Amino acid sequence: MSHECDDCGQEFDTLTRLRLHDCSSTEVSEDTTVDSSNTEDLTPSGETDYRPETVELASLDKFLENETDATPDSLAEAMATYESELQSASESGASDRYSGIRNGYRRQLISELDAAIQAEGWTVLEELLNAYHPNTAEGFPHVTTILQNVTGRNFIRTRLAEGVETIPVDALEYLETIRTQVGEQQDYIIEGLHPYGWGIGHPDIAVAERIHEHASDHIFSTSPMLEHAFYADQHMAVDLLEWMIHDDAVQHEITYRLDETITEARYLLDGPAGAASDHFWPTSPRYWDWHDDLGFDFELEDDVEHRIRNLVREEGLENDLPQDWDITDLTL
Repeated sequence: MSHECDDCGQEFDTLTRLRLHDCSSTEVSEDTTVDSSNTEDLTPSGETDYRPETVELASLDKFLENETDATPDSLAEAMATYESELQSASESGASDRYSGIRNGYRRQLISELDAAIQAEGWTVLEELLNAYHPNTAEGFPHVTTILQNVTGRNFIRTRLAEGVETIPVDALEYLETIRTQVGEQQDYIIEGLHPYGWGIGHPDIAVAERIHEHASDHIFSTSPMLEHAFYADQHMAVDLLEWMIHDDAVQHEITYRLDETITEARYLLDGPAGAASDHFWPTSPRYWDWHDDLGFDFELEDDVEHRIRNLVREEGLENDLPQDWDITDLTL
C-alpha cells in the first residue's frame, strides 16, 4: 500500500518513509518531522536546526498501515496510545519527543477518525469526546486538537447536508466547554474553536449568545467564529454582528499590527469581509479544503450587504475605505 504526501504528492511505500521525507511545501512547525540523519544538507553551516526528530511508535504505525478500515475499538486504542505517549513526554520535559509524536501522527489520526465518522456516524466521535472531555482532567487532554478538528469538519458536513438541528448537542457542548476554559496562549486550541460558528441557530444551544459573550474577552477569536457563522446562515450571522457592534462591551480599542490601533467593532467586520472574498477561505479545520471538497460557494445577499454597510457608516469607518468600497475592502 503506497502513501502519498498531501503537500507535495510524492508517494512512499511505508508511513515511516512518508514521515521522514523532506517536503519544502509543508510548515515545519506544524506538519513536518525530519530525521536528524537527513539534516546535514538541509541546515546551512553554522546554523542550528531546531526541527524535532521523528519519533516512531510501533503500535500507531501498525494501526495506520492496516489496509482495513479502522474500527471504533482500534481508533480508541490509537487515541489512547497517542495521549499517553504525549503525556509521558510532557511530564518528562521531552519537548523534542513531544513535537515529534504530535507532528508525526496528528494529521494521520485526524484523517482516520474523520473517515470512520463518515462511515459510522457521530457515535464514534461522541464516545471519544466523552472520554477526553476537558472536564475529565486538569488542563486539556493532548488529543484535544485532533477531536476539535474532526468535530469542526462534521459540524460543516452535517449542517450543509442535514441542517443545524442534526448537529449533536454533546459535540456543541464539547467546544463550548473548551471555549470557556481556553487561555490566550493556547493558539492551536483557540483555532479549533473557529468552526463553532456553524452551530448558529441550533434549537438547543444558544450559539449566537455564547459567541457574543466570547467577544467581550476574546475578540481575536470571535471574528473567525463569526466568519464561519456567515457561511452557515448569513442572516443569523448579521443579526449577531449588529448585536455585538452595538454592545458597549466590545467597543474598546485594540492593537492591530505593531503601530496601529482599531476598534473591536472594526475588527469584527473582518468576519463578513472574509466570507465575501473569493480569494480567502478559513484554514480551520486544518488539513481540509472543505469548500472545494463539498463544492461550497458563498455570496452575500443584497439585504445582508446593506446592513453591513449601515454598520460601517454608524461606526464612522467610511473615510478609511476607498470611495467605491466593497465589503471585501473591510478585510484586515
